[in-house]
Amino acid sequence: MQTSEKESIGRLLKEAEIYRSHGLLSNSRAKYLEILSMSRKSSAISKNQKFIDGIKSKIRAVEKSLDELRKRPDKPQLNQDMQALIKKLFSFSKTEAAAAIEGAVALAKFGQYEKALYEFHLLLSQGILPLVMAKNIIRCHVALKKPDAAAEEFSKWLSRDLFSFDELAQLRSFTAAAFEKEGIHTPLPELFTRPRKTFSVNKEEETFLEISAISIHLQNGPFQSENLDFEVHFQSANTVTVHLPSTRKEIAEFFVPGTRLDNIECYSPITVFRSSGTVAGKATIKHGPKRGDYTLDISIDAD
Repeated sequence: MQTSEKESIGRLLKEAEIYRSHGLLSNSRAKYLEILSMSRKSSAISKNQKFIDGIKSKIRAVEKSLDELRKRPDKPQLNQDMQALIKKLFSFSKTEAAAAIEGAVALAKFGQYEKALYEFHLLLSQGILPLVMAKNIIRCHVALKKPDAAAEEFSKWLSRDLFSFDELAQLRSFTAAAFEKEGIHTPLPELFTRPRKTFSVNKEEETFLEISAISIHLQNGPFQSENLDFEVHFQSANTVTVHLPSTRKEIAEFFVPGTRLDNIECYSPITVFRSSGTVAGKATIKHGPKRGDYTLDISIDAD
């Protein structure tokens, strides 16, 4: 096997496993199929039946999970406490802070990452949803292909009293996953325990349901019965922003604003839940490395 082939296969395997671990099963299956296709075309790998059988086994496992997902009831019943919590966490009041967050997210989702970074830093300095703002800062640095800047940010947070130890662990894991997905090998500082000053956080600002990924099961139109899995790039209240590559123009054309989506699976740190929603907006990214791709805003129903 050529070195370039090894690197390509290794990268695809990592991507497939990351997608699978985040519940993005359709994306994971696509990566495994890409690996299988590459393997069959390679004179060296095609002879390695054990490797090929292993990839086939992974594909079958992902397809089994997808089948189980499709067979679930449209809206599995959450207990009343969890339903109430989700509704509460989606009830993000339209305060001045909320407007500032929406403005910063708007800059980021349209590729204006440098301007968005300034706004996210400002919000972080004001103690507004610190963990969410920190993740948005990391997203911007990664999108700008500046991993050293992201690592430097994390280093600064380690030496300040903005976050608890558990929050720093979350941020390190989040940053490491973002690096791994992009094939970045920049090292991150290790966590260390130390006495921390106590600091107060506005309780209203803690009430935020962060959604990391969504899976949309389309029930009509040209993509009927297809599962579309998306990572959430940014979020403002109950509206999530996802990206579509320019190569998927046909899907972007289907998602016109106002389109109802009756079967959305949402992945959050506290639970996985089914909901519905509406396409709230769509645009073409005109700035930055994602230029030409599409951005979709999807408003998730609280109930």
